[in-house]
Amino acid sequence: MLKKMYIKMFKYTDISAKKRMLRQNIKKPESLKQQLDIMYGEDKINNTFDIIYPVSQENKKLTTIINIHGGGYVAGLKELCIIHCYRLAETGYCVINMEYTKAETKGFPTPIFETFQLLNYIQSHEEIARHIDFDKLFLCGDSAGGHISALVANILESDDLKQKFGVKSNLKVKGLILHSPVFGVFKFGKLRYLRKKMEEVVYNEYNNQSIKNCCNNLELLSKNFPPCIIFTANNDILNIHTNILIKKAKKLNLAVYNYNFITGKNLFHDFTISYPDGKEAKFARQKTKLFIDAVLNNTLINSCGKKNISLLKQKKEDSTQSTKSEKENAISC
Repeated sequence: MLKKMYIKMFKYTDISAKKRMLRQNIKKPESLKQQLDIMYGEDKINNTFDIIYPVSQENKKLTTIINIHGGGYVAGLKELCIIHCYRLAETGYCVINMEYTKAETKGFPTPIFETFQLLNYIQSHEEIARHIDFDKLFLCGDSAGGHISALVANILESDDLKQKFGVKSNLKVKGLILHSPVFGVFKFGKLRYLRKKMEEVVYNEYNNQSIKNCCNNLELLSKNFPPCIIFTANNDILNIHTNILIKKAKKLNLAVYNYNFITGKNLFHDFTISYPDGKEAKFARQKTKLFIDAVLNNTLINSCGKKNISLLKQKKEDSTQSTKSEKENAISC
């Protein structure tokens, strides 16, 4: 019963998201080029991705962001992130927008294996690889997609995890860009019954216990975890995951920057993805660009913490403020 209710709830959010998209401008900007629904695996529906990049830089290898959507592991579609991906690509990046198999069909961590399938595909196919600078690779995920992104990054940084997941890859993730992320999917305080039922929903029939034991990012953190920028809101129930991550990250001296919105409109879960042209989402993209620049230029301040943001109270920035000052402010919490 709980499984059916859980899946139905997230399927309903998909319907709401599609209706919301119809009210938004989803036309591809003329400055961008895209290829849609490229297959990276055998499943014609779930093993697909889009590639989006600026027309003016079509013949260049670009800093690349792989976007992994959320949806509670049982729902969500890459199409619901398309405006978000357009806006990132307009900033000058190549964006890979990925689809994956839901837990209702195959249990978690199937999306982890599929992400590595995707990575292998884009490396081995020249028509895709020619757009990607693999030394400047970032993962972006919202909600459950944040969990998938962080787990992939953890695996790539650990020979032990690579062996357990059967991964053969020398790729490195330069950084993570996470929106309302999940980190410890089965962490629900002292509600053991709920945790057990959630495991049944998300893992479905997957029964490899050694792999299941390696799916909680909050227990896998090491000093090798890549720099991470996170966007959350006070009234997002999953904000607690980021709070726990920051506490653990501080002990390891990791670079984790959390911008937490405390006032504003529509600040519910996944607000930056649901309203990609809202002022909060624009703020997030500005900080994301500064974060990426700092990572690639090795100027990122190795700090960890939460910065509360209220755009309603924020005064207009002085137009004469130097770019250097903006960067320093952007990457310090």
